[in-house]
Amino acid sequence: MLALVLLTGVFVYLQVFILPHTPRFASGDQAIYLHHATRMLHGELIYRDYDHFTLPGTDLLYMALFRAFGIRMWIPQAMLILIGVCLGVLITVASRSILPWPALLLPALLFICIPFSSYLDATHHWYSAIFAIAALAVLMNSRSSGRLAAAGVLTGLATFFTQSMVLLVLGFAIFLIWEWRRDRRPRRLLLTSEAALWASFLATISACVAYFITAVGLKRFFYFTVVFVVKYYPADWFNNWRVYLTGRPHLHDYPSWIDIPAFGGIHVIVPGIYIFFLFWLCWSSRGIEEGLRRRLVLINTTGFLLFLSVASAPAYTRLYVVSIPGLMILVWLLYSWRGGPKLMQLLWAAVLVMFIARPVFTQLRHKEFLNLPTGRTAFFEPLLYDKCAWMLQHSHPGDYYFGDHLVAFALQLKNVGRVPFLRPTDYTRPEEVDDAVQALDKFHVNYVAWYSGLNTETQGHRHPEGDHLDPMWAYLHRHYRPVVTFSNLDQIWERDP
Repeated sequence: MLALVLLTGVFVYLQVFILPHTPRFASGDQAIYLHHATRMLHGELIYRDYDHFTLPGTDLLYMALFRAFGIRMWIPQAMLILIGVCLGVLITVASRSILPWPALLLPALLFICIPFSSYLDATHHWYSAIFAIAALAVLMNSRSSGRLAAAGVLTGLATFFTQSMVLLVLGFAIFLIWEWRRDRRPRRLLLTSEAALWASFLATISACVAYFITAVGLKRFFYFTVVFVVKYYPADWFNNWRVYLTGRPHLHDYPSWIDIPAFGGIHVIVPGIYIFFLFWLCWSSRGIEEGLRRRLVLINTTGFLLFLSVASAPAYTRLYVVSIPGLMILVWLLYSWRGGPKLMQLLWAAVLVMFIARPVFTQLRHKEFLNLPTGRTAFFEPLLYDKCAWMLQHSHPGDYYFGDHLVAFALQLKNVGRVPFLRPTDYTRPEEVDDAVQALDKFHVNYVAWYSGLNTETQGHRHPEGDHLDPMWAYLHRHYRPVVTFSNLDQIWERDP
């Protein structure tokens, strides 16, 4: 286990830091939560002072880290190392109940080297995954009341980061019913088990959200975490089922070639492996030891419910996060199949190749560096480098700014709107546009980032009436002028003197 921890830590470090210790630029969805955490650190509160649809776990975590270490670019990258190590250990602990040595290491190494390394974005999904797999590991060998209570607590913590994780506790509850029917035990034992699970879950999530409900009111809390998610979140194509199979690596983009195994493999495995396992359980599982059967059913149930938690918007990144139980089932099926050992050798070879190729590729890849207010940072994307370099020359930490949460966090600029960016769909509500316009006027914001897609993207398929940006567009034309246009036609507008 110590060797696994050290190897995983070094492997991830060499992908998120450039030797000797320069962090990569924190792009992707993690920048939203990093930006929110800086606002919370300065006294603002989610749902009251800024809008977002997830529960506050990720914002709180990063705020605590910023308070302890300062607002630094290395923090999310260091957290990715911790996430990778924690998940590697937890997967191995859970696999120990179904696989012998050394096969029990394969699910963890496959996950770390392939899907995890293809989505190095320290966003809320990964933190939920840690608690979800911890809950699975707790229940693998026993479903005593104490272990069920612990699993309820862990699932409550997972839900505090991503509310759709409530499906996981439902999956555990369904498994308990299946196991009870199989044992033909008294009903009171089932009720005791369900009570231990649900009571601990409800107590945990209630304790986590109580302060926020008190601070902003139940109605507002419910609107952002439930109503908005159901009614407006799917307005963007990448937040509904249309995102499935998009974002695949392209042959002309050679840096993305290394992600082909993750994209292809995970789309085949999730959710196909869970359906295949159910058929196998019904028709080909005779002679399997009863305890092992139950552990495999628990893993399969967990994996399928994790898949359902992202099924409404099955982007490849979300599928990577929920792929862990599928990899465990895959390795066990191969281990148990007569011809499986040869295929397992291929998987071991893939792990070895990725373990060498990914760090070497990251360290040797072309990059640029900037000394930002959040620390010296390495850039792999020329566009992000150009944006940060330009704003670094034209702003100071603490200046008001709007439109780009990545740049706002990196340069410690103050976002003036309730939302960090705008969308030409119902995802951005009319009141948020009005608030942004009023804030630009109130604070006389000098620079506004304008994403080119705000003018050219088609409107949301589900809400074609959802483009509410006309007031912002009109205000920009009256009071601002474009001063720089980047390679992808994104612009920065400067306020007229």
